[in-house]
Amino acid sequence: DSVTNNNVMCVCLWILGEYCEEAESIKEAFEEITGQLGEPPFLVHPEDKVAKDKAEAEAAAGPKIVTKNVVLADGTYATQTVYNEPKKAAVDDSTPSLRKMLLGGDVFLGTIVSSALTKLCLRSSDLPEISPVEVKAMTAKAVLNMCGVVKMAEVNPSPQKSSLSDCKDRLTLCCRSLLDPKATELLKPLILTEGRKSFSAFLKKIKDKETKDAKKDEPETPMTQADDLIHFRQLKAMSDQVG
Repeated sequence: DSVTNNNVMCVCLWILGEYCEEAESIKEAFEEITGQLGEPPFLVHPEDKVAKDKAEAEAAAGPKIVTKNVVLADGTYATQTVYNEPKKAAVDDSTPSLRKMLLGGDVFLGTIVSSALTKLCLRSSDLPEISPVEVKAMTAKAVLNMCGVVKMAEVNPSPQKSSLSDCKDRLTLCCRSLLDPKATELLKPLILTEGRKSFSAFLKKIKDKETKDAKKDEPETPMTQADDLIHFRQLKAMSDQVG
């Protein structure tokens, strides 16, 4: 809950979905993610939106200046200026960070969440420590959250985030891999292994580039030193040496 940056949250979710392989870590990660998400849909209620807009408008208006005439103790008049600061609306900080980000309309983050939940569900089905009943419950909860993400993407389209069509395609693929046995058989190896392979290849490419750049920055070793002796006999022409 301490992560407040959307990009950092995406990385954290990807790591959880990709590298949680034991039963205990899978259960813990799934419960933590779904707990941070809360119950779908991930939409702001109209009453909360009106209250938030009103508070922002009052804060933007700034302090109000009130000038009035007052009578002093000696019977003379004076002008008194009063600054009225607008009252800050109480902010509900009980909403988890992940849910706040989704309520803000981050569709790309929603696809990352869905992908992480899908990987956890697919990997849990191979572990004997997790019963089939638990796997079904996890799958149902994951699909329900995906539906909430799609609904959020439809209501809050944003050109800066992932497009609605990409979100629907990705989440449809995730749902099919969880619900359709034939799709599960085909997609499960790809979803659980290809992402890690691509990441490893990416890291290798970066490491090779850094190594290459480091070699370029190394000073070149001179072939001869400045104080080496010069053999003048080698500079004479061959005819002079013979004659």
